[in-house]
Amino acid sequence: MKKLVTLVLTALFLSSALFAAGMNDTAVLRLHAYVPERTTFTADEFGFSVASNANNFSYSVAEEGTNRTLFVVAN
Repeated sequence: MKKLVTLVLTALFLSSALFAAGMNDTAVLRLHAYVPERTTFTADEFGFSVASNANNFSYSVAEEGTNRTLFVVAN
């Protein structure tokens, strides 16, 4: 997230510098950013919860008595 904010601020600075210089030419500004996938598994007394911005995995939970096992498969 910090890299994305830094990239956006740098782009704003560069674009404002271009316009402040009085350029009348057309300028193209292309931004490329990578937002990493993030997945968090949390376990509590009620089970597992999953928070993710990724869609390339599947998971299942197996319960045996008081034991719970989380299986995660990346596609």
